[in-house]
Amino acid sequence: MWWVKLRAGLVSIAVIATVGVLTTLIEGAVATPAEPDEKNTVQQLASEIQKRDAIIQQLIRRVDALGERIGDRLSSSAGGSASEHTELAALEPEQAAEASPRRVIPGTSTPDQRSGRPAPGQFDVSDGDAERALERTLIATGNLLVPAGFAEIEPSFSYARREIPTLVLFNLNRNEFVSALTARIGLPWETQLEASLPYNIAEEQITNAFTSPAQEVSTRWGNSVGDVTLGVAKTFVHESGWIPDLLGRITYEIPSGPQTDNQVPLPSHFHNLGFSTTALKRQDPLVFVATAGYAKAFQMGQIEPGNQIKFQVGAFLGTSPETTLRSVLQQNFLDDTKIRDTRVPGSGGVQSVLNFGGSSILYRNILLDLQVGVGLTNLAPKYSVILSSTYRFGVPGM
Repeated sequence: MWWVKLRAGLVSIAVIATVGVLTTLIEGAVATPAEPDEKNTVQQLASEIQKRDAIIQQLIRRVDALGERIGDRLSSSAGGSASEHTELAALEPEQAAEASPRRVIPGTSTPDQRSGRPAPGQFDVSDGDAERALERTLIATGNLLVPAGFAEIEPSFSYARREIPTLVLFNLNRNEFVSALTARIGLPWETQLEASLPYNIAEEQITNAFTSPAQEVSTRWGNSVGDVTLGVAKTFVHESGWIPDLLGRITYEIPSGPQTDNQVPLPSHFHNLGFSTTALKRQDPLVFVATAGYAKAFQMGQIEPGNQIKFQVGAFLGTSPETTLRSVLQQNFLDDTKIRDTRVPGSGGVQSVLNFGGSSILYRNILLDLQVGVGLTNLAPKYSVILSSTYRFGVPGM
């Protein structure tokens, strides 16, 4: 401990001072002839030595008392003994970094000191993983690309509630459940390949609008594998001054799922070709994004869905190294659907949804994301919830 070293130093200084006094007295004795008061000189030397010893003992007691007080303060303020702090301070920088505790996510318990492993119900996150939470969220939402040599797997589950008062005497309500698996892989030249496969489940309820309370007339369930979506995205411009990041994306929806199941319409069995451009501008700790796109729907059988023009603006806030919050407004302008080349009035319009989301690094390369949407127009879902988890890993050989 440091005060022990200080005590040893004081003793050394006192010994050196004593040697100096003895040297001076001996030189004086040699330089002058022996006199009758030689006994007085020896007694004076012994007295000086006794004073020296008393001073050394007093200094040692003071150092010990000071060390105990400092140790108590360190123990009460940092939760550890003074010896642990002094020993850690004496290590080299690399050794001190290894000996210091890992950063633990707030709200969790401390690691098991005996085994060195996280205690039950807790997880630790390295700084390298945690500081990438904002970028991971931007990638998961399609505003950035996966780095080359890495891939991401994202399972997700969503629920949407639709209430459509379009029937003359009845209202149509739908509960839509979608489980999906999305994969992204980063390629050289700042390019990314994407693929997604959903599984759709829909409950359709028809209620009598002229009764109070409303009475349910019929309920049907339908479910099936949805359409496979493939896409490619590339970064064209990097942010510089007032110029934002710019990336483009092309997607194609393959009609691999059925149009209906048990007479319940499903959101599948359509050819869709989409184009979009995304701009991203940083202003730490905020990131602003804007996306504009167009989707061409091809005719399938006797039905031709309307084309769409899409706009999206949002802001992402890195509230901590591990957590990101966001707010995004989506606007879709839909053309009317055609059946046998005849437009269906009221099938088109504007879908506006205001989304609020939050994401957090859970453990190493796992990102958890929760999004809640509120519909602002009749064509949009009344509300929706999306829960997803993204896992990133390196691709061998890339």
